[in-house]
Amino acid sequence: NTQAVSIWGGEDGSYDSSTGVSSNPEYGKVFISIKSTTGQNLTSVQKSNLVSALAPYKVASVTPVIVDNETTFLILTSTIQYDSSSTTNTSSDIASLVTTTISDYNDSDLKNFNSPFRHSKLLGLIDNTDTSILNNTTTVTLAKLFTPTLSVSQDHVINLSNKLFNPHSGHNAAAGGIISSTGFYLNGVTTTTYFFDDDGIGNLRVYYLVRGSRTYQDATAGTVDYVNGRITINAIIITGIAEASSTQVRINAIPDSYDIVPVRNQILEIDLVNTKVSTSVDAT
Repeated sequence: NTQAVSIWGGEDGSYDSSTGVSSNPEYGKVFISIKSTTGQNLTSVQKSNLVSALAPYKVASVTPVIVDNETTFLILTSTIQYDSSSTTNTSSDIASLVTTTISDYNDSDLKNFNSPFRHSKLLGLIDNTDTSILNNTTTVTLAKLFTPTLSVSQDHVINLSNKLFNPHSGHNAAAGGIISSTGFYLNGVTTTTYFFDDDGIGNLRVYYLVRGSRTYQDATAGTVDYVNGRITINAIIITGIAEASSTQVRINAIPDSYDIVPVRNQILEIDLVNTKVSTSVDAT
């Protein structure tokens, strides 16, 4: 049932059930993350059985620990310019072809351990999708989902494991920094939708909109470690998810580099639902 495996020694990182995988060393352990053929994480029984099966092969006091894999999503915004005189394809045809190119790259180069996202490679593939394409501008946003237990006080740690964009202290604070999220409800009230953003100096904030302006319910709702790509949400009682039929909140962050490298138990995957491709005819 195993599709792929990632293994690292405790000198390269550790795992804590409340904070997840980190770069802090934990000697005497070997961590194993498995991507199953079903796409589901191993059950507790499967993990226990695997540890037992590995027991005869242990070296001295080294302990194997099974860790769930985690998917970090990449949301792309791609703007295509093309020469309408050199193709019979319409604007929507070009967009559809590029979307297929992105999907193919997602399948061939990502969705596995140790498979980095190479921005320049994807740019080249997009440019080569059709001879009429002159150039493309493609930006990348990191995203991760978490599932809150509703009406229960919980803290959450979001490990993106890549440096986040923060060119100076207080960057873009008035407009919400580089963190965003989908909406959620607090205190059982469904008439006010709350969101996360940051202040550019490492504070995660919770806000709601009043006539289009951000009003902050909590200016210190957590922390943002821009260097290590780690977002910590302090204990919060989420009572509902604003997005219909969803049970999850999505946290978005702008990376410092568009080349994204997965580490340890991390798997990268392009979020094709939220990725946007737009086209325009070159006017020159």
